[in-house]
Amino acid sequence: MTHTNNTNAISARAMGARKAWTIALLCTAGYLAMGTASAATAPAPAADTDSLSEIVVTGSRRVDRSVADSPSPIDVFSPEDLSRQAGGDTNDLLRQLVPSFNVARFSISDGSTFVRPPTLRGLPPDETLVLINGKRFHRSALVQIGANGLTQGSQGPDLAQIPSIAIKQLEVLRDGAAAQYGSDAIAGVMNFTLKDSADQGTVVAQWGQTYAGDGGSAHIQANSGLPLGDRGFVNISAEYVKNDPTSRGTQRPDAAKLAAQGLTIPNPAQRFGDPAVEAERLFVNSGIDLGDNSKVYLFGNFGHSYAKESFNYRNPTTVSWLITPITLDSGATFKWNSVFPNGFTPWFYGDILDSSITGGYKTTLKNGLMIDASASYGKDELRYSIRNTVNPSLGPSSPRQFYVGTQIQEETNLNLDLTYPVNLSWLASPLTLAGGGEYRRETYTIKSGDVASYQAGKYYTYGMPIGSNGYPGFTASDAGQYPRGNYAFYADAEADIIKDLSAGVAVRYEDFDDFGDTTNWKVFGRYQLTNWLAIRSSVNTGFRAPTPGQSHISSTQTTFKAGSPEPIVLGTFPVDSAVAQYYGAKTLKPETSFNIAGGLVFDLPGGVNLTVDYYNIKVEDRIGITSDFTVSAADQVKLAALGVVGANTLGNVNYFANAFDTRSQGVDIVANKTFDLYDGELRLTAAANINHTDVTKYDSTVIDANRKADIENGLPHYRVNLTATYDIGAFNFMYRGSYYGAWQDNSSAGQHYDPNWIFDAEIAYKVTEDLTATVGAQNLFDTYPQKNRSAGRLNYGDQYPDTSPFGYDGGMYYFRLAYKF
Repeated sequence: MTHTNNTNAISARAMGARKAWTIALLCTAGYLAMGTASAATAPAPAADTDSLSEIVVTGSRRVDRSVADSPSPIDVFSPEDLSRQAGGDTNDLLRQLVPSFNVARFSISDGSTFVRPPTLRGLPPDETLVLINGKRFHRSALVQIGANGLTQGSQGPDLAQIPSIAIKQLEVLRDGAAAQYGSDAIAGVMNFTLKDSADQGTVVAQWGQTYAGDGGSAHIQANSGLPLGDRGFVNISAEYVKNDPTSRGTQRPDAAKLAAQGLTIPNPAQRFGDPAVEAERLFVNSGIDLGDNSKVYLFGNFGHSYAKESFNYRNPTTVSWLITPITLDSGATFKWNSVFPNGFTPWFYGDILDSSITGGYKTTLKNGLMIDASASYGKDELRYSIRNTVNPSLGPSSPRQFYVGTQIQEETNLNLDLTYPVNLSWLASPLTLAGGGEYRRETYTIKSGDVASYQAGKYYTYGMPIGSNGYPGFTASDAGQYPRGNYAFYADAEADIIKDLSAGVAVRYEDFDDFGDTTNWKVFGRYQLTNWLAIRSSVNTGFRAPTPGQSHISSTQTTFKAGSPEPIVLGTFPVDSAVAQYYGAKTLKPETSFNIAGGLVFDLPGGVNLTVDYYNIKVEDRIGITSDFTVSAADQVKLAALGVVGANTLGNVNYFANAFDTRSQGVDIVANKTFDLYDGELRLTAAANINHTDVTKYDSTVIDANRKADIENGLPHYRVNLTATYDIGAFNFMYRGSYYGAWQDNSSAGQHYDPNWIFDAEIAYKVTEDLTATVGAQNLFDTYPQKNRSAGRLNYGDQYPDTSPFGYDGGMYYFRLAYKF
């Protein structure tokens, strides 16, 4: 069948692209390394890792800034911090390290199952800027139509594409920085610095499984540094991940009733749990020292992941189109439940290809002027297919599987950054002046699916649904390319005014093709009050431009509402579409923010380091998806008159809007202490976040009370991470307790969920100087979130909330071997 070939072509294209990129990158790196090996007199000098772990480059353009004297709160994590985790997803690693970072695992949530949307300080993923080696990382192609109330409508980077083994240092700036870096840096900045060793390597293999016996996970990572002549390096990181699915639902009551009547019904009829995932990812980082304080650099990535999720079960006795008779051309009467006498459950597949490349030139002139010129290109492509379903309007000739379309995000960045230290006698340090320019172009592309995935067949007149049931394909009218360009200029200055007082100011101007220009600023400072106490503060404005994807995404899906056995069609429409305009849509404009922060830095007796930072982030004109509008019979007639195809099948519609303002305020507390214990070293770290988000203004005709409540209470207001690591002899012990405060889920009838402590533990043993074996447990005591009480959720067999901030899989044990060479 033609359609089957189309669907299989997805995997074929992905495999071909994956192999081509992987072979090209590996061969290039190997060729360069071998071609210069004979000329190498010594490996490239290794950096001083002790000092590097303290120096930060995020949030300041001074080259002497450390964590201790940073004017803004910043967390710095080493490869060791990242390695003491069970998961293979960088989202999960960050959740264990940064209390204000939250991420859930969404089940039966369309693309949000494949690309998980995290939050920082209670703000969505597209309000946190992600950098790789200080350069902007591209967004995912997925616009979050599903997800939860807080992240719905966002479009941020896919952090899962960054393998933990590639990371030399992770800096998390918990402060607004749009004046320094541009759009998206409202909640903060994450800068992933890649490994740059020229002569070291590591191989890590991990296997794990949940206590329940499912969710088997295989995770293999490798990193190797190679010399590039006597002044350069090529560092390659790769990982392979294979996660089996989990199932935490119960059998649907209606399915159990049918099974009791003798029908062959899977148990469960629809699966609630983690998806099956297989992924391969590659990062390459390289550079050559040209002498005279100059170097060139090149880094990039390629990733491929493939996942599938269960959709809702179609009951053969209650879903109307399965039991509605239609008359075929032959005159015979046909019912779809003759094809699906036991009902059916569609399976949804996501195929992600992610790649980027960045190159640049850095030099420092004799007068001290530092120049960094770079260019980058990033692309993320998400291809959808659906199987074990039909297009009911086509009748019995309908295919059973469909390619339903592709979303693509492409970004090109050109940057010039200049830094110049000026010695002024009246300042306690050189005045660091910085400035530069950026040109950025991004394009959002929608490709249509198979015609059969969206067409209205001849049996549409019988009330048969249009398109592949579960997720109709992107139509030819949905398809298109939507580019946008912008340019920016920035300037900032920073210095020690007197011995114990440092201050800085930054300003940035940006101009966008589609909505005009914006100017943002930041003022920050730090004062060392005593030898054990410092105070720091910042005030800044910020913005986030609506993405081309948010302005142009069009998507329809088949969904079920609160216990109803009858599926309905839910459509998300572009703001300029006839449907969105009918319901009052307006052209999107940028979000704007005003951020006030202040904190205390303590260096207490006994080597205790403590920081306490308050933040208050006001965001106006927040962009998100509206609440669902119910399409009445009268609305269907009017929409059909406007030329909307399939208007009479629409049940609910929504669109993107600047519909509410929020204020997120809270406190971050971080404390650590290291001391000798017997013959070993004990390190204690405590990190806590208190966060409250209030919707200060909203349009009640667009955002309803349930959506408002989800934004305000969908995340825990209190998070705490307590970690202890103890090194003694050949052993390392780690014990971590994570506290998640109560939260609320209005998709489960406004249920409040109780707080929980989750504990992790692992023991590592150095078998040899280079080989380490580890055994550990994540969620050691097999803690589950409180069960759903909503009849609407339980009628589908959904017993645990997928908005749970610590997941719903229970405990997991794992084994890990790591070999360094």
